[in-house]
Amino acid sequence: MKNQRKKLDPRVVRTRKMLRNALIELMREKGYDAISVQEITRRATLNRATFYLHYRDKGDLLMQSIEEILAELVEGMQQCRLDSENITDANGNVVRPLPDLVYVFEHVAKHQQFYKVMLNMNGQQRFLFRLLDVFADILNERLNQSTAYDIQPAVPKEILIHYAASAYLGVIAWWLRNNLPYPPEYMAMQLTRLRIQHLKIGQFPHHHR
Repeated sequence: MKNQRKKLDPRVVRTRKMLRNALIELMREKGYDAISVQEITRRATLNRATFYLHYRDKGDLLMQSIEEILAELVEGMQQCRLDSENITDANGNVVRPLPDLVYVFEHVAKHQQFYKVMLNMNGQQRFLFRLLDVFADILNERLNQSTAYDIQPAVPKEILIHYAASAYLGVIAWWLRNNLPYPPEYMAMQLTRLRIQHLKIGQFPHHHR
């Protein structure tokens, strides 16, 4: 997905972004079901022919927009996981936030209008479940790393993963609903403390010999 996006002509990227932004604005104003392709193109200041060069219908625009946003999220988190050591000191105290969590909040802030619309009471349930799956996959990888260090969770792994993924989503929804009252790094630090001190997911323990 990353390489595919890099190969896209900048004009195509700009057009798709304009259409996505128009869709999100209209969804915020009147809800998805009430929107027509004509309204989307009018809001984006593009013509219908241009729309149909990129999407079959408004449903295709919505689904591709969701996949593009989530692909960007996953790629960023995967890159950040390479820099996840030395999160705690020798006493187990958190000294810096997990980089992938910092990225999550930065990504949400960057696309906050998209997330606000998708996660509100009238949002898209398909996006909610896809986002939960993204968090669950990342947490599963971290828990596998933790168990390799003999850190065994006290509850079944599947329950722990989905509990944590739902907690992430709840915190992000609260942050958005309150118009981002704290910066991304602060939010990431709080979730890092929760993840390491309480859930023990993603902990990289120090070995003392």
